[in-house]
Amino acid sequence: MVKGTLIINFKNYPEVMGDGSARLAKAAQMASDRTGAEVIVAPPAPMLAMLASEVEIQVYAQAVSSVEGDRTTGAVLPEAVKSVGASGAILNHSESRVAPRDLRRLVARLSKLSLDSCVCARTSSEAARLATLGSRYLAIEPPELIGTGVAVSRAKPGLVSSAVEAARGSGYKGRLLCGAGIVGAEDVEKAVELGAEGVLVSSGIVKARSWESRIEELVRPLG
Repeated sequence: MVKGTLIINFKNYPEVMGDGSARLAKAAQMASDRTGAEVIVAPPAPMLAMLASEVEIQVYAQAVSSVEGDRTTGAVLPEAVKSVGASGAILNHSESRVAPRDLRRLVARLSKLSLDSCVCARTSSEAARLATLGSRYLAIEPPELIGTGVAVSRAKPGLVSSAVEAARGSGYKGRLLCGAGIVGAEDVEKAVELGAEGVLVSSGIVKARSWESRIEELVRPLG
């Protein structure tokens, strides 16, 4: 059985530009190999193809566009993500929100391409609504705590537990994650106690002095 899940959203921090993305992805690969945890990386779009060819762990796009067709300059299409060997995409992150109708279509479009999705929700009521989309992962992530170093699992435990209950009550069968402010093992342990099966992390890893050590610290409670 696969242990808990850690998704690392690289965002566009300077640390992951150029070969930084490859180094972080390889650190994630080594941590996954040693611990057995499922670690997924989401680099900036220009690095998707490179990482998909260099590591064995899953590589996700940070976002994809709902537009269709050839004349879509600048858009990151799900079909392009598929073509370079990536495995899925993060959808509806607070920094890249998607209209409800487009989100439903995107989850279905990705699924048709055999790509997974991690859909983000800001509240327990939104988690209940988005649970019906059938994404592989559903992450509760309140925007006010993102990047603060104040973990949602410790600052707002009721939000995590209520989101888990709401999603399951809506029939969600996928894996529930939580994110925002996660920086240490205790944050992850608390998340697991509240019913989460993994975490979505960005600056807590990208800004760490040792990527490999921090990743291993965060996945340890997921075993």
